[in-house]
Amino acid sequence: MPLALNDGPQGYNHYQEALAGTSTQFPCLLAVAASFDPTVSEKYAGAIADEFVTKGANVLLGPDIEVARVPLTGRSFETLTGEEPFLGASLVGPYVKAVQDRGIIVTIKHWLDNNEEIFRMTMNVDVDARTQHEIYMPVFKAAIEAGASAVMCSYQKVDGTHACENKQLLKTLLREDLGFRGFIMSDWGATHDAKRSADAGLDMEMPGGDDDEFQKLEKLVTDGDLSEETIDEMAGNVLRSMYAVGHFDGKFHYTSADASLDLDTTSDKNRDLARQTIVDSAVLLKNEDSVLPFDASSLSSVVLVGKYCDQVTDDSYGQGSTYAGGGSGYVMSNRTVSIYKGLTDKLKSATVTKSKDAAGAKGVDVAVVCLAAHSEEGWDRESIEMPEADLVGQLRKQDPEQTIVVIGITPGAVTTPWVEDADAALLLFMPGEQVGPAVADLLLGVASPGGRLPVSMPRADEQRFVPAQYPGEPYNDVNMTAKFSEGVLVGYRWNVAKGVPSAFAFGFGLSYTEFQYGTPAVQPSGKGVTVTLQVSNVGKHDGSDVTQVYVGFPSLKPALFQLRGFQKVQVPAGGSETVTMVLGPEAWSFYDQAKSKWVCAADLGEEVTISLGRSAADLFWSATLADGKVAVTAAPSAQPSAAPEAAAASPQAAADPAAAQPSAASEAAAASPQAAADPAAPVV
Repeated sequence: MPLALNDGPQGYNHYQEALAGTSTQFPCLLAVAASFDPTVSEKYAGAIADEFVTKGANVLLGPDIEVARVPLTGRSFETLTGEEPFLGASLVGPYVKAVQDRGIIVTIKHWLDNNEEIFRMTMNVDVDARTQHEIYMPVFKAAIEAGASAVMCSYQKVDGTHACENKQLLKTLLREDLGFRGFIMSDWGATHDAKRSADAGLDMEMPGGDDDEFQKLEKLVTDGDLSEETIDEMAGNVLRSMYAVGHFDGKFHYTSADASLDLDTTSDKNRDLARQTIVDSAVLLKNEDSVLPFDASSLSSVVLVGKYCDQVTDDSYGQGSTYAGGGSGYVMSNRTVSIYKGLTDKLKSATVTKSKDAAGAKGVDVAVVCLAAHSEEGWDRESIEMPEADLVGQLRKQDPEQTIVVIGITPGAVTTPWVEDADAALLLFMPGEQVGPAVADLLLGVASPGGRLPVSMPRADEQRFVPAQYPGEPYNDVNMTAKFSEGVLVGYRWNVAKGVPSAFAFGFGLSYTEFQYGTPAVQPSGKGVTVTLQVSNVGKHDGSDVTQVYVGFPSLKPALFQLRGFQKVQVPAGGSETVTMVLGPEAWSFYDQAKSKWVCAADLGEEVTISLGRSAADLFWSATLADGKVAVTAAPSAQPSAAPEAAAASPQAAADPAAAQPSAASEAAAASPQAAADPAAPVV
């Protein structure tokens, strides 16, 4: 059984223009993260794996599971993790199992600290042990526990040594600490010395050949510079992985990858799954006066404003397309359905026009603005501003009474001042070829947006890093070092600890309907607790709600709290669902750097605070756990904010006076409930 390796984790990348459209251009992995739904991850991975089977590839080079440390990171659209390792850890297991159940080896990447693209071949990363274990390693740990059979090491150096010849990374952290038993491959061009890499634990060089390092292995053994036992171990790691996924048991039916490459693997089933994934991951940022979904019977005219409503490619991009990021994770497609075509195909009761600028929107009932940002592998974005966002302000100035809806396409975090001039805004993360049908379904109410932000949306004036932290110093392609001196304060952890609210927090997302929450309950269960909550849909539309659990304790500092549970439920209008989340001691454990081990805060006698929230900036109920006893402490009601983002933040209403009191909370008020003067406020 030969190994046939292929990109990528977001669909089969054939790298040939002539084969465009023979594999499905699925939404990006960050969109899957935005779904907050392990089932979405499982179905998505299974559909991609089915196309790999047809194409004859039995090693999938993905998924990318790096933590999105830097908002500008060029490959942020490729991460299944977003900015929160617990989110990625919850989603990667179903992905791994779905792929390997089909006899395909999963390659989790990139190990480790591959968090920016600038000078990625030469740069160095300086990061402490606690941060490695708490932020950057947990998703890999979850993938390995799910059975991931291969790991790809990254380009950059860590503590002065290239990742693919770094014994601390490959042997100590990966094999000893995480118990990985599969094989380790290099990224393309990431092997710099055959002996150092082999001794450090690298098993396979990619691509491999006469011009590469591993062609020297035979001579190294002959000369006595490398032991045959080392070679046996390397080969054994590869074979172990092949056996583990069933390559020698007929689980993967191989004929010839070359012969299968031209086959069309797409299907209506996979296109429908791609469309549904977009719906499940679409984040509703604002919906003033419930302008969405549209009432088609009352619409007479709609104009789509902006070139990206109907332009699916852009010659200015080095790689990728309007709705897909560039690089190894890109899937070329000639089947892309634009937003304009998607809406015109489904909305027959109104006149639908398009215009590249605001002028074409005069006298039209509704303007749908299409904004699109882009990024690619190989370099980070120069800006997190949304291109052409001034279109929204131009429309509002032109007609203060016009209904304006924004569809934002983005590879990661963007600034959002344009939301102020919009009545509604939907954010999609590089949605892929089925964007048109999905957007039409969302606008017309055939479907309801189900996504939550996997990355925080920063305010325009946020100053998160100094140059030594990002991109690094000295700024060159020889010896630049990025110091991860923020430690565990990544993503929303930084916002909360520093008291610097984001524009839209991690976990935020609205719905077309309204939810009420019953009184939560926290019951001791063994060494952990079980959290239950009834969620009722009291609105007019079916919809989904994502209850989030955040945990805080003194030894977590400088972080104040972190996500340790979530559950997404689909609730029909008028219906109710019970959310149940079980938290064990690992939810309140931290990595003690001095002792080089994980320590449970409860074993130290520390009080643990468990909070329920709708986002990292909207914690509405808390309980404390101390000495095995639970004490319920209701959070104070946050005051509504005058900010337009927050004014539309929460259409939800509380179920009863004893329940949590959801509100249109400003992030400034909700971000740090621990600072509230009310003695009944949450401890976190």
